[in-house]
Amino acid sequence: MNTVLTNVLRHTKVAAVLSMSILAGAAGCSSSSDSSSTITNGVDPNKPSTYVLGSVVIDADGNRTTYVQAVPSLESGPFNNKNALELGGNGLVMAYGDSIYVGLAEQPTWVRYSVDVSGKLTETGRLSFLNYGVSYIDFGNTIVDGETAVSLLTGPKIAVIWNPTTMTITGEVSLNSLTRDGYDLEVWTTISHNGLVYIPGRWADWTAGKIFPGVSMTVLDPKAKTIVGTAEDDRCASGGRVVFGKDGYGYVLGDGRNYSIQMYANAAGTTAKPNCLLRMPPGQVSFDKDYFFTIPSLTGGREAISELDTAEQGSGVGFVKMFYQDKLPAGMQPNDFKFWDEVAHKYWRLELGNPPTAKEVEGAPFGSLGFTPVALEGKFYTGESQDKGKTTDVYEIDPETDKATIKFKTDGYFYGIFKVQTTN
Repeated sequence: MNTVLTNVLRHTKVAAVLSMSILAGAAGCSSSSDSSSTITNGVDPNKPSTYVLGSVVIDADGNRTTYVQAVPSLESGPFNNKNALELGGNGLVMAYGDSIYVGLAEQPTWVRYSVDVSGKLTETGRLSFLNYGVSYIDFGNTIVDGETAVSLLTGPKIAVIWNPTTMTITGEVSLNSLTRDGYDLEVWTTISHNGLVYIPGRWADWTAGKIFPGVSMTVLDPKAKTIVGTAEDDRCASGGRVVFGKDGYGYVLGDGRNYSIQMYANAAGTTAKPNCLLRMPPGQVSFDKDYFFTIPSLTGGREAISELDTAEQGSGVGFVKMFYQDKLPAGMQPNDFKFWDEVAHKYWRLELGNPPTAKEVEGAPFGSLGFTPVALEGKFYTGESQDKGKTTDVYEIDPETDKATIKFKTDGYFYGIFKVQTTN
């Protein structure tokens, strides 16, 4: 069992890669598959650009190192970390326009880098959150546009609004409403969409073995520096990122924080509510009380174990890993975190609508739970390691064909692929 990664996932809140070029959570939508003339996330397709790859290596003692490097194409792998930028700890990576933004794990600082045509990364600016009394960059971050980014600090419960061009703080919004006594707040599946920031409230007490039994989604307007509202529901637990459909609805999957509420119930000999799919109507900050589908009712009994994700916001297509209990080793039960590490989880496709439909992704492998997948240019990329993080096979899932194929291999755990404009 890979106990090192399990502890990372459980206690460091799965430090998600929130890339502006690739993740719906970064700049509101992923790159379109038709990008011949559209500037997406600050990247002009008619000007030189390159890819930037992130990976994380975890040693036998649990020490983590983040690597960031430019790669000329996704077909030029396999990739190693020999010439990559090396950062101590589980850093964070975002991208917008011609810049990579790296959030440090050992100090509360964003470091900005440009990438030249040769692939060299050069530091171009820094921004510190030290005055907020924090010691690292927290995991909920998103870039809304070239002048607006938001970083969520779960300790002091503050949303810091900053300018990624000038690398200056421009405001803050209190998040005290996201306090739940006895629980720690997790916000790492935060995204932005159409100028608004969507903050999932996920609360856990890992020591006592408790997941807060409800779904919460707070909407923040970073320009007005105000909270628009909060949608709450108790029909299932711990909703992750919102995924927008073609119909304009925002869909939220209550995954029980990666099946943990069900796991704790299994250990106690009780039952928990099944994970479920909810939605918010266009222009509203509330959940549709007439819309409710349990995940097992869509999958023939399989339960969701990952957050809902997408290759492109507004496409109406979501992806989520399902748990196959019959794939666990003989005698193993899902009543502690050991089962997260088993090759017993597989991606399914969700067609978001009323009613939604679900089916397995063709060619998707069985895998364990790992770092957050990412979206790039209308495709969905997920890493599956068969050697406990020494290397990772990165699969590309094409929503048009609903097929998964291996795209490349990289050293360590796959931690994101980004596209940025190059500089001279």
